[in-house]
Amino acid sequence: MRKQLYRVLPALVAAALLAACGGKTGETTAASADSSAASSAAAGTEAAAEVPALSSDEYVFVKMNVPYADYYYGELKDVQPEAYAKDAKAQLDKADAVEAAGFRKEGEYDAVTSPTVGKYKKYKGAFAEEQGETSVYNGVADVNVAIAKPLYEDAKKAIEEKKEAKNPILTLVGNVTGEESAQPAEYKVLNSDGTLSKTFGKVTKAADVKASITTTSNYGNYELDLKGVDVDPDTLQGAVLETSDGAKYGLKHLDNLWLKPEEIAFSAAAFEDKAHKAAKQYERFADIGGKTIKKVTYLVKDGDDVEVDTDLFVKNLAPADYKVTGDEKVTYTADGSKINYTLSTGSDEYKLSRVIYRRADSDVKVDTATAGVLTLPKEAKPGTYQFVFSNDKLSDVSFSCTVDSGLTADDFSFADNKLTLKENAQGLTVADYLNTTSAAKVGETEYKGGRARKFGTTAFNEDGSVKLDATTAGDNGDVKIFDGASSYPVTLSADGYPELSFTVEAK
Repeated sequence: MRKQLYRVLPALVAAALLAACGGKTGETTAASADSSAASSAAAGTEAAAEVPALSSDEYVFVKMNVPYADYYYGELKDVQPEAYAKDAKAQLDKADAVEAAGFRKEGEYDAVTSPTVGKYKKYKGAFAEEQGETSVYNGVADVNVAIAKPLYEDAKKAIEEKKEAKNPILTLVGNVTGEESAQPAEYKVLNSDGTLSKTFGKVTKAADVKASITTTSNYGNYELDLKGVDVDPDTLQGAVLETSDGAKYGLKHLDNLWLKPEEIAFSAAAFEDKAHKAAKQYERFADIGGKTIKKVTYLVKDGDDVEVDTDLFVKNLAPADYKVTGDEKVTYTADGSKINYTLSTGSDEYKLSRVIYRRADSDVKVDTATAGVLTLPKEAKPGTYQFVFSNDKLSDVSFSCTVDSGLTADDFSFADNKLTLKENAQGLTVADYLNTTSAAKVGETEYKGGRARKFGTTAFNEDGSVKLDATTAGDNGDVKIFDGASSYPVTLSADGYPELSFTVEAK
């Protein structure tokens, strides 16, 4: 999905101009057999030379909120701008090409609904809003769009006269949020039939990006990790995956893209993000299994797009009855913890490939010598572990087990703003506990997710003493955990340990 700079010129000049802009240089890809790839193209390599600008006498440049369907129709269908015409009029009776192509169907490029309300404000590239107790991500915010001046004036007049159109041209013009005094670095062009062209601008090849894919994710059937990619989330408008057969798939905020652009997830079958109780869209990815993702292009507002070459095989989803079951809880011992499991994968061979602990890959060495038994070493401290079993062609299966400390709340004490743990047969320390927090509450403030996992080491020293000056990340910068009160009731939870409650005194 290549960006180019474009100008409507006489036919021969325009053809030469487009030809000059169509090439790219410096592409190299190093692939490996474990579904990961490294992109090491020269940093800053651009796709095209400079080209003349559109005439400010002929075009007006605007910022426009664009629904996902209209935005991605131009990108994925390679829509070209129509030639400039002095008498351009809005084709109000022209059928909606985006609708006809199926882009507005549920699960394709329609809006994304989320049960979390306030988070949408962090996605600067999204055109989103609150609707009751949900937030709705409608599309891409403040897209640069060039509109022929006669067409723009005609559409605005039609809106004033309360006319209706069979396509979205009047809606799009009504979504204009402002006009620009100069041509932006990248832009789409609005055609008189209500379609938006592909984006014209420049593309930069990413350097030294290590790409990998997994079928074990909390956010979809598949998750990509593009370590080393440099994209500002505030300017990220979208992204496109391109597979070896030439197919392209557009990505949407929150459904596939987050505040960490290097992480991408998508689903090819029904999937629920259990942490947020959110169903993920999957229809447009239904045919991606068995393909190889060759390219990821990040679409950037007011700058160069970023292209990453990859070689990531997308495994087919395993049959629904394929699974692995195992012990839900075992007790930690200093000699190692044994966990029983059973694989149910028909004639397909699966092997243990990953151990996930606290949302990250663990380098713990698991003894698999005994069939149906996983033995963890003493270094694998209490907590919840996810054991992932993989097959070369089919998606992973996994199960989770909590390694319990065997401790009770009476083994802990809190005095003089210090948490302590009695000596115990397991050899566990208060630092082990604080490294394992999964939830926390201070007064009426609850800490969840990443802030909860970091809470033990953020609010306490390794010896268990409280850091009264501790801060944690808030929506508008760092926020003090203990601030403004003489005492603070605290409740801590940690997987594999008892829940603890105590009171911190301000000094």
